[in-house]
Amino acid sequence: MKLINIQPSLNNQKGVATLLVSIILLIGVTLITIFAARVGIMDQRISANEYRHKEANAAADAALEQAAAFITNNTDLYDGTVGGTYPWVACTGGYAGLFPCTNGSDTYDLAYDNDLTTPTTIEPLQLGSTPTAVDLSSGVVSNTYLTYTNSGNVMTAIGTGESLDGTGNAYAQISYTQITLLTSEEVPPIMTPIIKLGGTFTIVADPNGGGKGVPVSAWVATFDTSGGVGSWQTCQLDAFLDNSGDICSEKLDDTDSWKFCDCDGDKLSEPGNVNHDIVQADPGDFPPSVLSYLFPSFDSFTDIVSIADEKLTNCTGLEALASGWTTSKIVTVDGDCTMPSNSIIGSRAGPLILVVSGHLKINANSDFYGIALGLSDVTLNGGVKVHGSLLAEDSTKLTTGGYTQVYDEFVLGSIVEDLSNLGLAKQKYSWTDIQP
Repeated sequence: MKLINIQPSLNNQKGVATLLVSIILLIGVTLITIFAARVGIMDQRISANEYRHKEANAAADAALEQAAAFITNNTDLYDGTVGGTYPWVACTGGYAGLFPCTNGSDTYDLAYDNDLTTPTTIEPLQLGSTPTAVDLSSGVVSNTYLTYTNSGNVMTAIGTGESLDGTGNAYAQISYTQITLLTSEEVPPIMTPIIKLGGTFTIVADPNGGGKGVPVSAWVATFDTSGGVGSWQTCQLDAFLDNSGDICSEKLDDTDSWKFCDCDGDKLSEPGNVNHDIVQADPGDFPPSVLSYLFPSFDSFTDIVSIADEKLTNCTGLEALASGWTTSKIVTVDGDCTMPSNSIIGSRAGPLILVVSGHLKINANSDFYGIALGLSDVTLNGGVKVHGSLLAEDSTKLTTGGYTQVYDEFVLGSIVEDLSNLGLAKQKYSWTDIQP
């Protein structure tokens, strides 16, 4: 019997290799798919975390805005008085370890507790029995806290925020300090880098501007005599008399006509006889900015606009606007200011600080009560009387057709009493989103 040897044919084994390659490719594709899915999931998680982070940060920033609005409308809370008008609590006893009295490594002397009925917690500004702000309507948690530090009299606003799902948290804070709106130094009747001693004007001096019994009519960096001799004069307050010989500042009010008032024969300075009542600063001693001298905490017109009671673009209607004032106001004019003839701007009881960025022009026979500060050129036409002070940043463009500058202790006293009160400003570089 003959045995037949059957040899396997290589041609019959080609499917094994194909299968092997297919399996390898399938495994590769599967791994790539799994990897891509994981990357996609990771991207989704990162995006979701970023969204929640932004949501929480926005809530914390909203809390700081709530604090800013509340501070603006309640400046008296800055005194940090426990048991006063506002519910400050001392960070002692059971409050000592509570947030925000203790905030990481920071500790504060006082905290604003909006609900004193729960002495074991410190409620944020917009919570409590008497809400003072509104929570975000979206459902995002936004809490506003206020703290006070006696050392340096610093008030700190703290904002916390949570995302809608509660998994994202954020923190932000900014500090406020007390500022003086007006200079504590004397404001002379005239303050300008250059005074032209060749015009037609009268200055009634501050009798104690340089100290008790030392009169000051003007404070300047230098004199300008290029306009010729002129017919100007300066005199003491008690030498500024009406045609009956009465002292005008004692007899007349803002409703009276001052047109007959003039210096009598007792002059302080006049052409050819410039005395010490016109103070010329030593070189380098005159303030580089008249604006910053008057407002020591501010550097620009924009800064003054931020604290102004009235923000105008011209002086149309200013007389009517100021006629009913019983307290002093800060008025800014972003542009030119022209006051018509025979105007009465302000009063002794309601004077104003007028800051004009453009051309300041007061026309004939007008009375202005307060402090006028021109940052550009200033024109005072014949018969104008400024009861208070005239300050010019660029006096090289100060022109006059004849005017009277009258020191008025009552006007300046009203301004000091009404406007020298302390305000609040954000501390530079105090904002942070890093919790101590």
